[in-house]
Amino acid sequence: MADQPLKKGVPPPSEFKSMLGGTKLAGALAAEGALRQAAASEDLVVAEVAEPSEVGFWRLTVVRFVHHRAATVSLLILMFIIVTAVIIPIFQGDLYRIQDYTHPYGSPFQFHSRVIALPAGMNVTIPWSDHLLGTDGLGSDEMARLIRGGRVSLTVGLLATLGYILIGGILGALAGYYGGWIDNALMRMTDVIIAMPFILVVIAVTAAFGGVSLNILVLVIAFLGWFEIGRLMRAQFLVLRESEFVMAARALGASDFRIIFRHIVPNSLAPIIVSATLGVSGIILLEAALGFLGLSIPLPEPSWGNMLSTYEEDVLRGTAYLIAFPAIALVTTALCINLVGDGIRDALDPRQR
Repeated sequence: MADQPLKKGVPPPSEFKSMLGGTKLAGALAAEGALRQAAASEDLVVAEVAEPSEVGFWRLTVVRFVHHRAATVSLLILMFIIVTAVIIPIFQGDLYRIQDYTHPYGSPFQFHSRVIALPAGMNVTIPWSDHLLGTDGLGSDEMARLIRGGRVSLTVGLLATLGYILIGGILGALAGYYGGWIDNALMRMTDVIIAMPFILVVIAVTAAFGGVSLNILVLVIAFLGWFEIGRLMRAQFLVLRESEFVMAARALGASDFRIIFRHIVPNSLAPIIVSATLGVSGIILLEAALGFLGLSIPLPEPSWGNMLSTYEEDVLRGTAYLIAFPAIALVTTALCINLVGDGIRDALDPRQR
C-alpha cells in the first residue's frame, strides 16, 4: 500500500505510534544511563572525600605508598640490601678476616671450571669463582668485606636515627608542650650543639676513649644530630597543644602524660617519620665520610667508609674496583632511602606532591 499523507484531525496509524514510543523509550534509557554515570562519578568523588575516615589514615597511607612506583621499587632494593647485609654474614663467619697472601689484588669476575659430583656417578661442570669481586692487597675476599661493611654502615645509620628520635623527640616534646623556661633552656642547648664543630668533637672523643668503636660512633652522632627532629617535634607540639581535642582532654581531667602520648604524639608522627627516614641516608653518608678520613670504625672491621679510605693507592695501582664496589653500594643505598622517604612524605601528605 502506498504511503498516504496524514490529515489534520486524523490520529496517526498504530505503526507510527509504536515507532514514536520506541524513540522516546530509547531517549529515556539514554538519559537514565547518563544520570547513572553522573551519579557514579559523584559517588566516586564522595568516596574519595570520605575515604580517609572510612579506610583509616595509616591504611590509606600504605595504599598511596604502594602506588608510588619509584618508592616501591626503591623499598624492594633496600630490603634486598638489608637482608643480604644481615643474613649472609651469619653464614660467612670471619671470611672477611681471612687473608690469602698468595692472591693479592685478585681481579673481579674471574671464573674457572668446577666439577660437581652428583648422585648416580654423574658429574656436572659449572663456572665458578673463588672471589667474585676480587681480593684486596692482603688477599681478603672483597665481596665478604663489602657485605660486612654494609652491615656496619646500616647498623650505624639505624641506631643513630633511633637515638635521634629518642633524644630529639623527648626534648622537643617537653619544650613544645610546657614552654616557658624549659623551652628556652632546651632551645639554647640546641643552639650550642649546632655551633659545635662535628669533626673536632669526633677527634676529641676519639682521643679521650683511645679509639673509635661502633658504640662510641653511634652515641656521638646521636648526641650531636638530634636537634633537627627536636625542633620539628617542638613545632608540632606548639601547634597541637592549642587544638580543640587537646583542650577537651585537658578539660576532662586527663594528665599531661596521657595528653602527650595518647593525643599529641600520634598526631605528630607523620613529619617525624619522614625526617627520620631521610636522616638514615645522611648518617650513612656521614659515617662514610668519617671512615674516609680515618675517624670511623678501624680495620680490620670493614665499613663502606673505611673501604674508600685507600682510594689514592687503588687508583694509582689500577685496582679501582676496590673503591668502585663500596661506592656503588653506598650511593645505591642512600638513593633508595631518599626515594623511600619521598614516597612516605607523598603518602602522608599528598598536597606536597
